[in-house]
Amino acid sequence: MLKRGKMTRFTRIIGLVGCVFLVTGLVFIFKEMKTSSENFEIESRADFYLVGTDQIKAYQRKDHEFKNVSDMRLEVVKGQINPVLKRAEISDRYLLFSEKGPPLGVVGRVIALDFKNGNVKQLQTSDYAFTSSGVGSKYYFTSEATTEDSFIAMFDTDLKEVDNYRFDEAVLMSDFSTDGKDVYFLGIPIKDTGDSPTFLSHFSTNEEKLRLEGRELLYEHPEATYFFQDSLVRKEKLYALSSGYRLHGEKDRVTLGQILYYDMTSGYKEWIDLPEIAPINLFELTDHLLAIEHERNDSLKIGFSLFDRRDHSSQFIDLSQLGFSIERDYLKDIHYLDDGSLLILAGNKLIEYEIETQQVITEMPVDESVFHIWLVKKAHSLS
Repeated sequence: MLKRGKMTRFTRIIGLVGCVFLVTGLVFIFKEMKTSSENFEIESRADFYLVGTDQIKAYQRKDHEFKNVSDMRLEVVKGQINPVLKRAEISDRYLLFSEKGPPLGVVGRVIALDFKNGNVKQLQTSDYAFTSSGVGSKYYFTSEATTEDSFIAMFDTDLKEVDNYRFDEAVLMSDFSTDGKDVYFLGIPIKDTGDSPTFLSHFSTNEEKLRLEGRELLYEHPEATYFFQDSLVRKEKLYALSSGYRLHGEKDRVTLGQILYYDMTSGYKEWIDLPEIAPINLFELTDHLLAIEHERNDSLKIGFSLFDRRDHSSQFIDLSQLGFSIERDYLKDIHYLDDGSLLILAGNKLIEYEIETQQVITEMPVDESVFHIWLVKKAHSLS
């Protein structure tokens, strides 16, 4: 019986060791399988590409007409993407963004498209962008906020997670804005109830490390709480979109269309009125020109404000007359072209809009799955 007991114990030990090696092997295999890669064709004649969930199409633009010169079918996105989150264009070569898999983010990935070598790389990771994201000159930033946890992660163009920062308390963050090696975002502590104020947080990325440098209350009013959406920081000057406010003790919001301008060097703050209500998202077109999307359910329009940072002037461009549905369609992407026109992706249409004449020059139907415009040659390099 004693010998049998010893043999049983030894067998169990061998079994446990075997299980450890098996689990280790499975973990290694799983990690290796987390990254996948696929190639696509680079078209030398292309002026721009349209990227969809299952396709990449190349186009020439000549005399305000779009000619399809290449049509590639491949699975760019395996699950689904949040079109509101920022997508990173880095070094005029890489497009990085996140997807959440079905159902509702069980499988998450960070995806990188290389428009020089024609490669799509996908990394399965729990640190993909679920609630907010950001774009830097070298890195793509992701974040997720839950009632218990919040993080910021930093990925390079090879999909290496360079660093991540876990918050002591859960924070609901807007999309990030980078200014050199500094990262800024607007956030609300999730544990706060009632009228929660918005804070401006500042991170540095020196030596490839995310480090919290400071946090301050963005704006305080004795009778109301203001709501902020997307933001941009350039040369320590913040432009924060505000969709309105709520008086303390009241349930209903007052919907407005404003930008809070904040010179972080001098401390000066100023409210700037926009021509339309409920600004929600911004696109940086040039070193001074912004396109600001407005929430369609509040404005009852599909369009955007063109805002000039040099003199703080703005004009609203209404695309509603092109037959868009307020319930279904939205602004997906917008780029500035070197001849002073805009290339706009909204709903299932690609539009060329001339700023000087304020007219739609070209309109072309596209597949509903298309979500991004990639310009082969950029007229402006954003800092």
